[in-house]
Amino acid sequence: MQAKLRSILVDLAWPVLITIAMLASWEIAVRVLGIRSIILPPPSEVFEAIIARRELLLTHLWPSLYLTVLGFALSVVGGVLVAILITYSTIVRKGFYPVIVVSQVIPKISIAPLFIVWFGTGTMSSLLLAVLIAFFPMTINAAMGFQTIDEDIHRMARTFMGSRWQIFWKIRMPNALPYIFGGMKISITLAIIGVIVSEFVASQEGIGYLIKLAGGLLDTPLMMAAITMLSISGLALYGLIVIAEEHAVYWQAPSDIGAGGGG
Repeated sequence: MQAKLRSILVDLAWPVLITIAMLASWEIAVRVLGIRSIILPPPSEVFEAIIARRELLLTHLWPSLYLTVLGFALSVVGGVLVAILITYSTIVRKGFYPVIVVSQVIPKISIAPLFIVWFGTGTMSSLLLAVLIAFFPMTINAAMGFQTIDEDIHRMARTFMGSRWQIFWKIRMPNALPYIFGGMKISITLAIIGVIVSEFVASQEGIGYLIKLAGGLLDTPLMMAAITMLSISGLALYGLIVIAEEHAVYWQAPSDIGAGGGG
């Protein structure tokens, strides 16, 4: 346990030190060059804005996080279910899977205005955009994991009269877990993007709305404080997925397997 904790601390040391060095360089550069806060506030001023306006930031952060987590969860469930259909259904695999892959080239963010027209300016459009953006990489990664199994093991299981259900849970699912978690790492970041873009386009709450409002008021410290809170929240959600992966895929080290992306 102590060795594992020591390893985690060592892994975190470098990014923490580099982040501190970057923030210190940023602070010094702004002070020395005399850059106005309206252009680029120093990190200390951004931190002061976070403390001074924490209630405002938290008020707008909650709806964004709620929609992000809900959209992410729906994309994971839907993506895995569609991946299972792709694996076991020839019609779905030959008819719909190529369409899903080709649809990756469509910039989903450009669909945001259409969602506003179709579903209004409420939370529904933000949620659906988050699901849409996060769904495709989840589906592609999960499908790849279900299909890339060792054929010798698969034939052996069939030889020993293993049912399709047993083969799925004992062979396909364990093989697909690293790919599924790889897709989840991509999807959580894309879900955040979907929610924020939707809040940019039309919303009266959320971090995206607050960033747009602060930009209109030329309140750069508040804008960067909102971006910082969003980044910290996204990093925390990503970290939770990594922790879950370490427990679920305990037989191998966490990896960043990812076949799909794009937003």
